[in-house]
Amino acid sequence: MKLKILTLFTILTVILTFSKPATAAQVIVDGQPLEAEVMLENGTTLVPLRAIFETLRASVRWDPAAKTITAVKDDVTIVLPIGSPSAYRNGVQVSLQVPGRIIKNITMVPLRFVSESLGAEVQWVSTTQTVIITSAPVQQETVLVFHQNIKENSDPLYNQVLKGLKEAEEKVVFMTDNQEQYGDVEKVLSVAQQVLQDHPYLNYIESLEVRVRSGRTTCIEILFQYNFPAREVKEMIQAVEEKSLEIIKKEIKPGMTDLEKEKALHDYVVLNTRYDYENYQSNAIPKESYTAYGVLVNGVGVCQGYAAAMCKLLDMVGIENQFIIGTGHNSRGTESHGWNKVKINGRWYHLDTTWNDPAPDLPGMISYKYFNLTDDEIKKDHSWSETEQGLFQIK
Repeated sequence: MKLKILTLFTILTVILTFSKPATAAQVIVDGQPLEAEVMLENGTTLVPLRAIFETLRASVRWDPAAKTITAVKDDVTIVLPIGSPSAYRNGVQVSLQVPGRIIKNITMVPLRFVSESLGAEVQWVSTTQTVIITSAPVQQETVLVFHQNIKENSDPLYNQVLKGLKEAEEKVVFMTDNQEQYGDVEKVLSVAQQVLQDHPYLNYIESLEVRVRSGRTTCIEILFQYNFPAREVKEMIQAVEEKSLEIIKKEIKPGMTDLEKEKALHDYVVLNTRYDYENYQSNAIPKESYTAYGVLVNGVGVCQGYAAAMCKLLDMVGIENQFIIGTGHNSRGTESHGWNKVKINGRWYHLDTTWNDPAPDLPGMISYKYFNLTDDEIKKDHSWSETEQGLFQIK
């Protein structure tokens, strides 16, 4: 009887031992060892997500709420929900022998699936117990940076404010000997307003305060009160940057004209954004819906968010554009409104992406009624003043 109990205990011990992930073989990527802990489970090699994605030059985003990884490289998008037996490559479902897992607070992903999905070649060398990965060559990127001639500004205060907003700083301090240019609050405020006008996708501002102290030198302080904690604003700005890059890689093809680029980006925003109609009707629009983050990351927004998102995307593909603040006239009456002007083939046109998206939302539906209208054409139901552009929060 004692022998049987001992034998049963031994079997249970063996089962428990082999159910734990074991250390896997060495992984070599493009001739270099992968500097990360590697695990083996049921014949599948698991590696830390950032180690493999970044080594294979893919941008990666982790959604902690949904526990989902989204990675992009060239024209490939991978979506990998942690714990799920399935993942997605460009929307196509792929079954996994072992799902992604969180082990000791480290997110581990299947090595072969990730590597092959990103175009890499995976080879197993049994004699040395080594996984050899050869990554796919990097595709030439055509239009993925800001156009250097858009919204240039030689004003050092303008550039300091812009830098502060990009980094979600709560205060910008600027010292100058030029009292004539920056000597009063109104002049400083107009510079800050111009930065927000030129870069509406950085507008997470609830209010700002300007302080000017004059002496031998003028000390200017601009204090930003954000709609969200500064740390969250910085994360939102980074998320918009990454999502914009993902969209451009997906939608913009080599050889496209500016008009084709504009249409591709307009169509993406309309098809992937829902106007926040219910909250608009109840006058309960959340602050995110006024931002490029709401439109590009959350997929929900109002006109300020639509126009800010288009400004960001158009900037990144080198199309000169402006953010317009005015009023719209429709069946609900007259209300504050925002849209874009774009310069195509040397001429300026109006682009109202918001009004080209049906509300309530109709998935798959796009209107071009407000696509590239002249001043005279859009004046039928839009009005604006070129000189009255400033801080804003519009639906």
